[in-house]
Amino acid sequence: MNASRSPEFADDTPKTNPWRDDALGFRDFSARLAEALVRQHARNGYVFGLHGEWGSGKSTVLNFVRSHFLKWRAESRSDIATLEWFEFEPWIVSGHQDLAAAFFKVLSEKLGDGAETRATARRLAKGAIDAGADKLIDAAARLGVVIDHTGGTASKAGAAVTKLAVKKAAEKWLAEPSLQKSYDELVTRLRASNRRFVVFVDDIDRLTSGEIRSLMQMVKTVGRLPNVTYCLAYDRQIVWAALDELAPGDGKRSGYAEKIVQHELEVPVPRRTGLMKMLEAALPDLPSGQAMGIRWIEMLRAGIFRWIRHPRDVVRLSNAMHFAWAALRDEVDAYDMLCMEALRLFDRKAFDWVRDNGDLLLGEGLPALLSEDEAAQAADELGRSLGEDARADIVPIMRLLFPNRANLFGSRRGLSNEQWSQVVIRRGIATKAGFRAYFSLSPSPDAVPKRLIEEGAAASVSRERHIELIDTALALKDEQGTSLIGEYFQELTYRVPAMGAPDLVTLLQALTARSVAVFASDGESGLLGPASAHHVITGLILEKLGPEAAADALDEIFDRSEDVGALAALYVDMARALGAIVTEGVAQRDYIPAERLPALGQILLPKIEREAAADRLNGLPHYYEVARAWAHLGDLAAARLWLGREARRDGHSLAKLSKGLLGRSNDGARMHYGLYRDPETDIYDVDAIEEGCRLFEGQATLNDVEHARIRALKEGLAYMRLRQARSRDNDDGR
Repeated sequence: MNASRSPEFADDTPKTNPWRDDALGFRDFSARLAEALVRQHARNGYVFGLHGEWGSGKSTVLNFVRSHFLKWRAESRSDIATLEWFEFEPWIVSGHQDLAAAFFKVLSEKLGDGAETRATARRLAKGAIDAGADKLIDAAARLGVVIDHTGGTASKAGAAVTKLAVKKAAEKWLAEPSLQKSYDELVTRLRASNRRFVVFVDDIDRLTSGEIRSLMQMVKTVGRLPNVTYCLAYDRQIVWAALDELAPGDGKRSGYAEKIVQHELEVPVPRRTGLMKMLEAALPDLPSGQAMGIRWIEMLRAGIFRWIRHPRDVVRLSNAMHFAWAALRDEVDAYDMLCMEALRLFDRKAFDWVRDNGDLLLGEGLPALLSEDEAAQAADELGRSLGEDARADIVPIMRLLFPNRANLFGSRRGLSNEQWSQVVIRRGIATKAGFRAYFSLSPSPDAVPKRLIEEGAAASVSRERHIELIDTALALKDEQGTSLIGEYFQELTYRVPAMGAPDLVTLLQALTARSVAVFASDGESGLLGPASAHHVITGLILEKLGPEAAADALDEIFDRSEDVGALAALYVDMARALGAIVTEGVAQRDYIPAERLPALGQILLPKIEREAAADRLNGLPHYYEVARAWAHLGDLAAARLWLGREARRDGHSLAKLSKGLLGRSNDGARMHYGLYRDPETDIYDVDAIEEGCRLFEGQATLNDVEHARIRALKEGLAYMRLRQARSRDNDDGR
């Protein structure tokens, strides 16, 4: 969906034009119904029922019927010349006792033209009806007054016709003929007239149970009039339940409804294609389902077709989507959000289960794949929450939304095998960023905005813009104050395979240009921190480019860049991958041809020497890569001398130097440091480092991490000396 467009909420207004607005196939049905009503000659009155579930389109059908009437009248069809129709809206009448009175007052207005009706109302208000008035109108109006002897004070509808004070109304009640006599007079005059009426009564299911019974009793008794056909629209389940309260005391069904409604039709089941077109029209910016392929087909089968059964379902779901999208924009996959909103509206128990089991579904604090017992327990919890019947419907949706937790929901047979990289790229609800954003109705504070990642993966982004995007991600902080640059790189790694070679080269250039800043932001993040993510995405780019193209790209970077720290890190990575620098645990990869590595070294070495001579190397966030590259390029003594000077410079430099000597671990409470078992003492001057530890262990300007590093360095070197001494003693003893 397009974030720049303002959401347009769908309304629930029934459609009125069958030739323009028929999206669900109601036009032909309403035409046949209208034809039946026109041909119906109800000498003794007739009651027709139009049944449909809440939101199924009953009001639209009635509107279409009226439109057909108007069309036929405009065409001067002779069989409709004597037909009149009007709508009676019982749900706007307050109080059961007012329904019959309100109906007859509305009927009296319909029996004459507008001017005559208003004049009649005024005459009624004066308490007298002129002898020369239309007798049919007079009979209906008088019946309305007789039934509502308060003069309309108990009815809003009656008050619109008569404004008599209660005292005057009581006097009029005593002076009027009886109810039966007034009713008989209206029946006689209607039977003698050549006029037929269709009375539309919609939204009966909006009434209370008592009001439903009152209305239906009115239709059955005083409302049963010659040449009058009622077209009642209702939800059978609601109306029948209200009428069954009139059942006899033995508990048997009364059948009262069948005594009132003489014929009933059901609103046609809307075509799926029509409902889907409605949904697409209501959500015009939703990405094409065709682009999703099998996943969209499975989503339709598993949920959409089951959820969207009536026009009102479309309105509810599309409005919910507009509201959620206004808050989240592109931070959650649009179709996952559609499913989640549908679960919230139509399968609330399943929605609540997802909301309450975020840790389980996201795998936080859990192994990537749960054990069989854990999976069974979670599945049982879901089954207990939903019930077995509902679970059969919900489980396929769960497997689509959370492919990473398929073992919770049984076999994946028949469902799309979506790769996790695709889930991350579209920011599905199964990702931490998507899940947290959806349930907080705001982008996750621990996630990089998706728009930033999409721009970083777009075509033809300049090196300068890539650097700006990296700097933006560097500045973003999570709730613990840690930079989100690592998250940015991790998300980009999923998009690297789809990027073209020129865009990969440009991104590689930007990554190199900002590598020192990234390393500085790494802090104590460990193996999964920004530096590690930077290393991974760099390697993926080089692999995607291929050895020769990667070497060409590195040649250009090494020629142009003066960032010695970045170049040294790249050089050491290439040397390790090719086996030129042997490092335990590092797999060999032919990022570039081995014969092209020396050329990179020839460019790098003079730059290191110039920076060292100008005493600018101490500005690096750590020293290991520069020292290791320097030593590998043939000047081990110079590298060792430089590190010795840095060890004695100050505590800050000593702490940075320690990053090449200390490993780290986190027990959940704090970070622990320890000297590698076999530190690279060929480039590190142990005597100089021990001297630095003695000089700076208590330096006041150091932070807690620097203090901890220097203490660990001092203790580790002391233990190393002890091991070496024991080893020599053992050798001497032999």
